[in-house]
Amino acid sequence: MNILKDSPVGMTERGIALIIDLVITFCFALLINTIVDYHPVVIAVIFSYFYETFLPLLWDGYTIGKRILGIRIAHLTNKKLTLGAMIIGGFLAQLLYYILAGILLIASIYFVSTREDKRSIHDLLAQTYVTSNVPEYN
Repeated sequence: MNILKDSPVGMTERGIALIIDLVITFCFALLINTIVDYHPVVIAVIFSYFYETFLPLLWDGYTIGKRILGIRIAHLTNKKLTLGAMIIGGFLAQLLYYILAGILLIASIYFVSTREDKRSIHDLLAQTYVTSNVPEYN
């Protein structure tokens, strides 16, 4: 079985999962804003870094949005995700996307739309892929 070609996940599923995760992020930010009077967008950005980095690490590659859609992040080695991979794929890639004003985001959308394995730039950097397969670790 070729894990990269067996069940690649395209833009539709990734996009819907992202929208769900963004709604959760902004709801959390608004809730925290009622407790701590701080700008909700700043809270949302900080929370999203932790959410996208640590939740998949602790929950077999799932975020809440990905879990609802039945997709998850997996490592190329088919082992559990590592903190290093999640920092590269979650935190550093998001930071680069923000700094380069969306140019990498457009490139990632192109990659997912055209590559057979549907891997984006942050997947390539972190050596991960998004799959609909359930976790099976070596």
